[in-house]
Amino acid sequence: MKKKRSLIWQLVCPFLIVFVMLSPAMARAEEPQYGGVLKIIDLAEGAQPLGAPWAVRGIDSKLQKPVLEGLLREDVSGNYHPWLAKEWNIDLENNTITLPLREGVKFHDGTDFNAEAAKWVIDRSIKEKMLKGFLSVDVVDDYTIRVNVDKYQNNYLNLLASSPCNPVSPTAYKEKGEEWAKWHPVGTGAFKFVSFERGDKLTYTKWDGYWKEGMPYLDGVEYLFIRDPMTQQAAMRAPGEEKVHVLSVTSGEQAAMMKAQGFEVISMPVGPVSLIPDSKNPDSPMAKRKVRQAISYAINRDAIVKARGFGFWKPANQIPSPGNLGYVEDMEFGGYDPEKAKKLLAEAGYPNGFKTTIWVMPAMVDRDAMVAVQRFLSEIGIEAELEFPDTGGYTAKRWKDGWTGLMAQHTR
Repeated sequence: MKKKRSLIWQLVCPFLIVFVMLSPAMARAEEPQYGGVLKIIDLAEGAQPLGAPWAVRGIDSKLQKPVLEGLLREDVSGNYHPWLAKEWNIDLENNTITLPLREGVKFHDGTDFNAEAAKWVIDRSIKEKMLKGFLSVDVVDDYTIRVNVDKYQNNYLNLLASSPCNPVSPTAYKEKGEEWAKWHPVGTGAFKFVSFERGDKLTYTKWDGYWKEGMPYLDGVEYLFIRDPMTQQAAMRAPGEEKVHVLSVTSGEQAAMMKAQGFEVISMPVGPVSLIPDSKNPDSPMAKRKVRQAISYAINRDAIVKARGFGFWKPANQIPSPGNLGYVEDMEFGGYDPEKAKKLLAEAGYPNGFKTTIWVMPAMVDRDAMVAVQRFLSEIGIEAELEFPDTGGYTAKRWKDGWTGLMAQHTR
């Protein structure tokens, strides 16, 4: 049975922290400069097939950005803009979204991006249940599609801007075969795929046939999969061609350490780390509301932020970040009260607690913070075992196989 959430607990709001060490020449540049290969150490792992938009969930979708593009684009403020689609027209009466597409765009294999190609990827994502509420796609003409939906939902533009709607070349799938195409993405982006050495490096190179004139400025983009913090820091300080330019982390400790070494820090809220219960399972303790409430009261969010945030995290009791649409000031839920937690647990029928498992999302969730959560739960009698799967294993549990206990996940 696939478990779904009925209540989630927001613990802390980490920030996506990017470090950039600029050379004096780079700092002086006032005009865009051509050339160079941007090297990035990212939080993603590349465990999912980057050439199959319908099969990629979560943070690995970041690795597709240089090579695949969306019909729409979402900016950091949550606003949507035309991209491969020139505009969108929502018909509430007929439950359709019509999208005229940009003409003259080519895939990296030289074939045309058109309505048939856009329909092909969306149809596949609908089949894989990646686009909830989307029913089908009609080709209106060579460069117009109409998406049929079951009813209006306020996240439809988000879905159209997301990975499952990023076109890949249907021809590449037909001529090269699905297994090859899944791991050799052929998109319309500013960079084309060169190679992927799992656990080591993902390489893209500039595509001269890009539809935006004069773009891209860079000659290439490389993602390096380095997980050890000390090795990451060494790579950021390396000279010449070995130097890494961008490091993305959510660790407050690492952020403070890197800032102290003189690195420029850019940060933004990325939504809270949440505990998602298997509350759909009627045999799970999480199916009882008082158990879920007890877990929330048992966790000292302020203490975790103080110990692990290093000035970069904030306590969280709701999904929207402060300042974002939907954030509610002075929400009472989320206070620390272990005695109330014990009382609720007893009322739920678990005066001596119980055993459970917490499945921790890789990269985006701080391990030491979850050890603290484990300790707080133990103080009210809940014995939680921590499991740390890789991205592929975690994604399978989250979206396909289901889980028992709790999932510690970054949410937005």
